[in-house]
Amino acid sequence: MITRYTTTLLLALGLTASASAQSTYFFPGTPAASFDPAVPTPEQFLGYPIGSHYTRTDQIVAYLRELDRVSDKVSLRVIGNTFEERPQVVATITAPQHQQNLAGLQQARRALIDPNLAAPDYRKLPVVVSLNFGVHGNESSSSEAALLLAYYLTASTAPETKQWLEQAVITIDPLENPDGRDRASHWFDQNKSWPNPTDPLDREHTEAWPGGRTNHFYTDLNRDWLALTQPESRARMAFFHEWYPNVMIDFHEMGTNGTYYFEPSKPFSTENDLIPRATYEVLNVHLAKYFAKALDNLGSLYWTKEQFDNLSPIYGSTYPDFQGGVGITFEVGSSRGLAQEGSNGVVTFPFTIRNHVATGLATVRGAVEEKDLYLRHQRDFFTSALTDARKFPTKAYVFGNAQDETLTNRFLTLLLQHKIEVHALSKTVTLDNQEFQAGKAYVVPTSQPQYRVVHSLFEELTAFHDSVFYDVTGWSQAHAYGLAVSKRKNIALVQGAPVAAPAVLTGSVRGGQSSYAYLLPWSDYNAPRALVALQRAGVTAKVSFKPSGWRRQSVN
Repeated sequence: MITRYTTTLLLALGLTASASAQSTYFFPGTPAASFDPAVPTPEQFLGYPIGSHYTRTDQIVAYLRELDRVSDKVSLRVIGNTFEERPQVVATITAPQHQQNLAGLQQARRALIDPNLAAPDYRKLPVVVSLNFGVHGNESSSSEAALLLAYYLTASTAPETKQWLEQAVITIDPLENPDGRDRASHWFDQNKSWPNPTDPLDREHTEAWPGGRTNHFYTDLNRDWLALTQPESRARMAFFHEWYPNVMIDFHEMGTNGTYYFEPSKPFSTENDLIPRATYEVLNVHLAKYFAKALDNLGSLYWTKEQFDNLSPIYGSTYPDFQGGVGITFEVGSSRGLAQEGSNGVVTFPFTIRNHVATGLATVRGAVEEKDLYLRHQRDFFTSALTDARKFPTKAYVFGNAQDETLTNRFLTLLLQHKIEVHALSKTVTLDNQEFQAGKAYVVPTSQPQYRVVHSLFEELTAFHDSVFYDVTGWSQAHAYGLAVSKRKNIALVQGAPVAAPAVLTGSVRGGQSSYAYLLPWSDYNAPRALVALQRAGVTAKVSFKPSGWRRQSVN
């Protein structure tokens, strides 16, 4: 006779056996006994094996909150919210003593990015490893891998893992694109079947437009690290500049017929000349050996030095290169569903997840074992930025638009988000046949630690080593904003203390109260926003298509 107790016991044993099987698959060679049983596995928490279902964003956040609750190695933080009001979270995993002193560690690491400070004691500084997942929401294996990596780093009692957490601060952003993630996970979960269809033309594998790649407004967040047009990007940038990661990985998926890609990229031809060669030739190469070994242990195929480039700072895998870290792209051949037939056989969702887990752990291992190399590189990077700036002919950029102060303010805000030193223009000047008004224009010196980002924002890039590009070939934000810019060969206009925050702009009504109508000039960047505000307030608005003699009252 099977009693309720017996049934419960059998169910518990089944879950334990299933969880053990998952650990064996995703963490081969790691004894199940080496995991702290007080820390729930993703499967135990979610109720289904990882790789059998697409996990929603709320479930991912809930699991990381549970790790935060049960372990003193984990702290979960909400860094922002999306357009659809989903939270952006980052889990910081490190030794308990570091968790109690995160702000102090951030302050100590300032010696790496400020050449004016004395060099730090590198033995006492942790290396910072940032693992970022799912910037393209339908490249779904990455966020599932984030759960397994967070579990391993929290639950593993192995001496090696203990050393990692003592020598590193590991940040996990499991959902770089929460809105796109849910759009994709709903599609895959609603259209999956059993047994798993592997035909590439099956509905499960042919996600309808717009798919989950982009965010709410269909913006590709992996092209927004420099422009920062989206709230997800701005929140992520603020968090990035708290830590300045030494190693940062962006986990992606590619076509089903691909295997696994990691850097180095193609030498010289697809790399940015502003970046020290050591980033590509030493640091990337050192880590690549760890990635290769991890995939070799799984018997997984991989390739490198092709297709993907390192030219533009717009990506999550390239922006860190411009901040003294090493940014790297991981691309795994995607199942785009639970299983799909490819040129190398059937690619399954668990298989793609396992590859990302292996390279994720290899990243932490490599960063810790080569910690001194990566810390010293970051210090040298910002010191060499000043040396390179002294060699560059342009010593300062002047920018501004007196007729559109809002647009000028927005560009200033962008510069400050990138931690760039900016000064207010103290006197009205005419430069290159353009007038720049005091109080409505600004000056950016090139001689500053962020020289390489300044160069990327202002300079035009028109010559390349190679004619074959993976993506964009131009990214000057000064041109994108359409602002007047003058390049100066001296720093005479750089005066006063740097600007700490943009000025608060207020509108006004010229000409006093009107008994008939007010004119709203359409030249200001915020004119559309003002019109919407007026319409919401019940004000009747009309459009004039002809020049008018009404000049007395206008809204500015």
